[in-house]
Amino acid sequence: MLFPELDDFLRTVLSHVKFSFDKKAIRSELESHLWDRIEEYLEQGYEKEAAVHLAVEGMGEPKEIGIELNKQHNPLIGWLWWLTNKAVVLLVAINLLFYGIPIMDSLTAYDPAKDILPTDIVYDLKVDEKVCLDDTVLEFTRVILKKNGELSIIYKYYDTRFWGRGWSLGGIGRISDNLENEYWSGSGSSNGEIVTKGIRTFTNFDKTAEILIISYDHFNRSYRVEIPLRAGDVIE
Repeated sequence: MLFPELDDFLRTVLSHVKFSFDKKAIRSELESHLWDRIEEYLEQGYEKEAAVHLAVEGMGEPKEIGIELNKQHNPLIGWLWWLTNKAVVLLVAINLLFYGIPIMDSLTAYDPAKDILPTDIVYDLKVDEKVCLDDTVLEFTRVILKKNGELSIIYKYYDTRFWGRGWSLGGIGRISDNLENEYWSGSGSSNGEIVTKGIRTFTNFDKTAEILIISYDHFNRSYRVEIPLRAGDVIE
């Protein structure tokens, strides 16, 4: 059953509340109080229409109630609260994306070294070296030396910003070893996903080298990584 008197009361109160996002909660709370009073009057033997009238009348002047509630639910404070909550949600989303990158990476099946046969390998070393270039994180994960002298460096990189990549990674840097050899000729490929996995292969690598050196110095960005060789799971 509809009760116009109750609806008019609520409509008048809410017309004075300026922050629209609070109106639903205010209406729900007022309705709860009103129906509690209506139930009390019904228990006392009043008819429903009379109980509604007494409950509404007992609440007071709706305009004054609305003005007072508007002070408590100040529009400026309300909007600041709303924007702050949206900012928190956005920050959580950014953090989820940033920390979710390794999870997405683990779900990516692409293996840059899939074409290297185990029978061709001298050693296959697991590496855990990470560097940052601006907002790009570059990780070196494996170093594989083949019997024909080809050295492959497996790596991955991703942008930590959720809105996209700032600048593309043109190369992983200058390749050398502790014997002062430098390596230039070779090939490479990558998959170009959110987490890009790639491989760089260099020919005629000195098998007696004990340290692989990867150094980068371009556009005011630099790093140097030294990877011990012939350590870990070595396959002769």
